[in-house]
Amino acid sequence: MDELPQIETAADIEMSGPVRDDLAARVMVVVVISLVVAMAVVFSWFNRRLLIPDARNWERGLLVTRTFDPPTNKVELFHNQGDGQFFAHMAQDPFLSRPDRIRGGTSEQAYRLQRPMFGWLGWAASGGDAGRAAWSIIYVTVASVGLLAGAVAMAAARMGRSPLWGLAVLAAPGVHVDLLRSGPEVLGAALVTAALVVMAPAWRSAPWGVDRSRLSDSRLWVAVVLFALAGLTRESFLVVPFVLAGVWLWQSRSRTAPDESSEDHAIGIWRSWAWPLASVVPFLIWVVVLRIAVGAWPVGAGPEFTGERMASFPLGGLVDGIGDWRRGEVVSFLLVSIPAGLGLLRSRSPELRALILVHVALAATFGQIVWVTWVGFGRVLLPLSVISLLAILDRREADGADRGIKEASRPMRAAWLKRGEASA
Repeated sequence: MDELPQIETAADIEMSGPVRDDLAARVMVVVVISLVVAMAVVFSWFNRRLLIPDARNWERGLLVTRTFDPPTNKVELFHNQGDGQFFAHMAQDPFLSRPDRIRGGTSEQAYRLQRPMFGWLGWAASGGDAGRAAWSIIYVTVASVGLLAGAVAMAAARMGRSPLWGLAVLAAPGVHVDLLRSGPEVLGAALVTAALVVMAPAWRSAPWGVDRSRLSDSRLWVAVVLFALAGLTRESFLVVPFVLAGVWLWQSRSRTAPDESSEDHAIGIWRSWAWPLASVVPFLIWVVVLRIAVGAWPVGAGPEFTGERMASFPLGGLVDGIGDWRRGEVVSFLLVSIPAGLGLLRSRSPELRALILVHVALAATFGQIVWVTWVGFGRVLLPLSVISLLAILDRREADGADRGIKEASRPMRAAWLKRGEASA
């Protein structure tokens, strides 16, 4: 029997075929379970007796879009609960031919249309059939849950944990909000997590952080594309590549060689910290397209939201909204805040800790309309939930030996040894 190589790092695990196959099987189990749970949550909503309004007595113009005004079946009622109607509209009109179907003026239309990826996928899933758009958005949402759970499972394995930790995302309030209302947050979180997994060969044990010199050009660009797609899903996900660039800029300060040429210096800047910033380019292009097609920048102008989307002072929205909380809001807040605190305490990664702090700071700017219900703050804080989970799972050691991955790989190593003995 051939001698087995030592598996000590995430990159080594990736190179070992039998171990990789075993990991893939475990991740697939996580994906399947998460899809079943996601479908059950959606089914629980539809498995109710709902009153379909009579179109003859329906007062038009009260909904924020004309997409399902009036609703004629359960799935249209489902989307009319919240932002699902916007994404159903985008799935019906991906080429911006009827932006006026979104009420509130051109600024509000541009604000809503600045998140096109979710609607584009819904359009693709419907085969371009506007009549199927409502259901296709739900299909994309359910599939996104499987993608997020699978991405977290892969990240957990890289960090030395069981891939079954991917199922922990099902406890995040934001996942349930998207399943019960339809929204892009789960998809965006999945894309961001996938980008971090793509960067995994550059993760290092000591010192904590990311060794960008070990990141190949192909993986670098795949990560940029995934970050860019996440930004087109929801613009707030671009915070992640910006924070990564900021942390790496701080780490790489004063490291320029005195005899380094300007070209080498520019390449060094790109490779060292600047490359995540490239992910914002597609979003900026799309904003310009919206300015031309709709005639406004995406600043939002809905009268019902004026002064409520952003707090007038830090945590002002939370202070105004907390008085209306019930048990669901309290439980959801604890499910978000406790992992964030644990992540800050447990993780030694400057990237993950910075991401948690920045997302907490952003949460302090949310207005009352976000904080008044768990449906509001649960979905927008989903990135914080996922990053906090990754920070808790991060068990890389300071001594240069990636003990966490060694421990997590023991069952897979044992299985590999048995296969080797059987084939000897």
